[in-house]
Amino acid sequence: MDHNMDALAVVLTGLMAGVELAAAAFFNPITRKLPDDAFRAARGRAARTLGTLMPFWYAVTLLVLGSLAIEERGESRDWLFGIAAGLMAVIVLMTVTLLVPLSNRIAKWPATGEHSREVAARFDRLHQLRTALLVAVFTVLAIAVT
Repeated sequence: MDHNMDALAVVLTGLMAGVELAAAAFFNPITRKLPDDAFRAARGRAARTLGTLMPFWYAVTLLVLGSLAIEERGESRDWLFGIAAGLMAVIVLMTVTLLVPLSNRIAKWPATGEHSREVAARFDRLHQLRTALLVAVFTVLAIAVT
């Protein structure tokens, strides 16, 4: 068992779950209370900024979890690594198919003048589901490495 890979997986997944939890629990509810122009600017900027970083973070995390699931075959808790990797694959698929199109629309708000609190609300609901799944991945992974 490579403990360096375990540690990398825990750090990547834990930080990601924390960032997404902070966005779901604090940033999005705070911005909902802003006036329209400030709401549009804040959400658009956040979507553009996170939209450049998160795809790489999600991909690397999926690769690390997938590698662990393969590497740990035959170990007593190998199925936990498989569950974590499988859930992460579902999260990536959900992100690409459901959240990215909404995030791209939100990212264009300041430039296009489009503004829809309904689009943001739909994104927020899906984001809360993704966050719950990320917390589940982190929990399963933490159990698997202990």
